[in-house]
Amino acid sequence: MEKTKIGETTTHKTGDSISIDLPKAAGFSGDEPVIIEQVDEDTLLIRRQSADDTVDDNPWHNGTYEGVDFRQQLEQIGFNIGTEPRVGR
Repeated sequence: MEKTKIGETTTHKTGDSISIDLPKAAGFSGDEPVIIEQVDEDTLLIRRQSADDTVDDNPWHNGTYEGVDFRQQLEQIGFNIGTEPRVGR
């Protein structure tokens, strides 16, 4: 993808967050869902949210672990968190 500078702006403090205003040339409309990805320390990528982005890959949220009995698995391997020695402070 070729870089094209479309404007300059400054950050704004909004509550506990930092916000920016995007120029109209960016092509976004108001209240449009976006994804912000950190490319490196100095670069953020802002793009429109697509249908693929709404898929929750977190197994704790998407139901992958819904039928898993973790307590039974702990008992099966003989691990009792209550009798494990403390580590650290």
